[in-house]
Order: sequence, then C-alpha cells, then structure tokens
Amino acid sequence: MDVVSDKLQYTLSAAVGMCLGAFISLIVDAALFEIGESYMFGAIFGLCLMTIGGIILWRVKPLPGERLTRWRILVCGFSLMVLMSGMMCFLLNKNWIIRLTPGLKLPMYTMLGTSLCFALTFSIVDMLNNVSCSRELVTQPLVQSSKQIYVVLMASVVMGSLFGFSFGLIDVEDDSTKHYRLDEDQAVNTAIGGAVGALMGGANQYLRDRQLVASSPYVAFSMEECS
Repeated sequence: MDVVSDKLQYTLSAAVGMCLGAFISLIVDAALFEIGESYMFGAIFGLCLMTIGGIILWRVKPLPGERLTRWRILVCGFSLMVLMSGMMCFLLNKNWIIRLTPGLKLPMYTMLGTSLCFALTFSIVDMLNNVSCSRELVTQPLVQSSKQIYVVLMASVVMGSLFGFSFGLIDVEDDSTKHYRLDEDQAVNTAIGGAVGALMGGANQYLRDRQLVASSPYVAFSMEECS
C-alpha cells in the first residue's frame, strides 16, 4: 500500500506556508505604504494589479465544455475586486488620505489589502503549481481541488483584510520619517501572516492527501495504521 504524507511532510508544508504568509505580509505592508507616498509607484502598482487581475480572470475562465463552478465564480469576483483596487491606486495620495475619516479609510485599506494579498497569493500558488508540474517534482498540482482553492481563498482574504485594517487603524500612512508605525504594523502582520500561512499549508497538504486516497484504493496515510 502506497504512503501519502508523514509528519515531516506536514511540518514542511506548514513551514513553507508560514514563510509565504510572512513574506506576503511584508510585501502588502510595504506596498500599502508606498502607494500613498509616491504617485509614480501607485500608478505602476495599479497597472500591475490590473494586469494580475486580468490574468487570474483568464486563468480561471471555464474551457469549452466546462461548467462555471462556485469556486470559479468566487475567484472571478475577487479578480474583479483586484481590478477595481488597481484603478484605486491611481487616486491614492498621502495628502488626501490623511484627511479621510476612519469610517472611509478603514474600508478602503481593507479592500486594498485584501486585493493585494489575493493577487500575490494566487500568483505564487499558480507559479508553484506550474514549476512543480513542469519539472515533475510532484505527481499532481500542489493546489488542484475546489476545497484546496477555498482554503487558499479564505487564507488570502483573512490575511489581506487584517493587513489592510491594521494599516489604516494605526495610521501608518501618516508615519514619521523614522517609520515607527510601519515597523510596528509589519511586526504584527508578519506574525499573523506566518500563523495563517502555516494553517493554510497544513490544510492544503491534508486535502491533497485526501484527494489521493479518494482517487486510488492503494493509497493510505502514513500516520495511520495500514493493514
């Protein structure tokens, strides 16, 4: 009977997810800060977001004969939000943002943080899938089933919304030249990203193993007793 994953593989999956979550948190925080600081950076990042949103829409569209499943509808919806956030980047300016009330600032940064995190997470996952399959490192994509996609989607939404909310809550955009608020926000968000990423990595490995077991009667978990 073939063996799927042991404790070491689960640990490695959680560790990789933790590193990706922490990395994404740093990128999102830095991007949110620079978008308001520099109009040129905001314009460039806006174009990048609109491009990524369009690519994700193109990647998830059903092929001829395929049906429009729920996960495709969800991903398309978030891709449209990425496109809208990309357009928003052209309008953001520090002098304008600091005059906004918390009731307007927090939803705006929460949406932008969610869009950034979603775009980064799905781009990285898609890249890992392509690299692992093209080099035959694994027998099937790392993220393939609808349940795995839901896990990645949920993790990116949770991380992105928390990153954006905390950014707007402590007024990082109005930080001093020493960037004390940015450092504080990055420390908190790195811990959040690492924790959520670790859970995402472990959950993805578990669902991947379950899919392998369901597709083959000769596969079992190594952490269970095999008769």
